[in-house]
Amino acid sequence: MGSVDIHREKAIAEFWEGMRDVAAAATRYRDDNLFKALRKIGRAVVLRGVQIPGGGLFVPCPICKSVPGQSCINVPRHPLDGELHPERVELAEKAIAGEVQIPEHEMPTP
Repeated sequence: MGSVDIHREKAIAEFWEGMRDVAAAATRYRDDNLFKALRKIGRAVVLRGVQIPGGGLFVPCPICKSVPGQSCINVPRHPLDGELHPERVELAEKAIAGEVQIPEHEMPTP
């Protein structure tokens, strides 16, 4: 029988909760270095087989180019109805299903 490792699942949930906390701090302080760290840490754990949570926050947005951890912004012809663009949420769902790889995303330069 395949039993679920409760401790592993709890640790993964707590990890992503911590990532959300860091994303909130990065947003609050407008700290691009924290966003870069989120991207690096997120990519490393995904490469180790940890699945990203649903919702889209930890994948880059193909519409407004927001980086993992950042909220989306309004752009022409793509009004925002909520925190994230639907295309970003769809990208996350496809990544979770293994249909696409999470695209590499470079941080914008000031």
